[in-house]
Amino acid sequence: MSFGDRFGGLSTRTLIIFIATLVVGILHHADHVLRFDHSGWPFRPHVNPFTYSLLVYPIALFVWFGPARLFWLRWVVLLIGAAFTLYAHFMIETPHMQYAIWAHDQSLDPHQPGAHNLLDVQAPFLGVLAVGLSMTLNILVVAAALSMLWDGVNRGGKREAAARHPAGDRQQP
Repeated sequence: MSFGDRFGGLSTRTLIIFIATLVVGILHHADHVLRFDHSGWPFRPHVNPFTYSLLVYPIALFVWFGPARLFWLRWVVLLIGAAFTLYAHFMIETPHMQYAIWAHDQSLDPHQPGAHNLLDVQAPFLGVLAVGLSMTLNILVVAAALSMLWDGVNRGGKREAAARHPAGDRQQP
């Protein structure tokens, strides 16, 4: 059993991108909690898009460790997750909102007027860091989807090559 077989046909490259995505995702969720205006249950009493975004962790287990026979389903799930991530970071919590809650300690979210970050600080550097984390996460989820697509395309090609040239039928040069 090869490395890729243990991880449902994923390459080392894709797994490294997934690990980086996981680390940046956890940091981004911690930023959500500290920003407060785009946080929700279990850190605040109400359920909102943040709460649903926490489903990414059990879904990631399926995408990473799911069976190879469900490779394309796993890829579609990752693609949908990437689309939701991009939508959230450009339509629900814009980079300007992410920056402002840290730089000015004032939420720009119309649903949270006057909300302050949990540290109650004005720190433009933290605003830049929050936007940087968000944009890095966007890039990583797109890279993960593209890398997994590449794995799937190559995986299919390897199967076809193996079917055309079984191990015992190899011709000598």
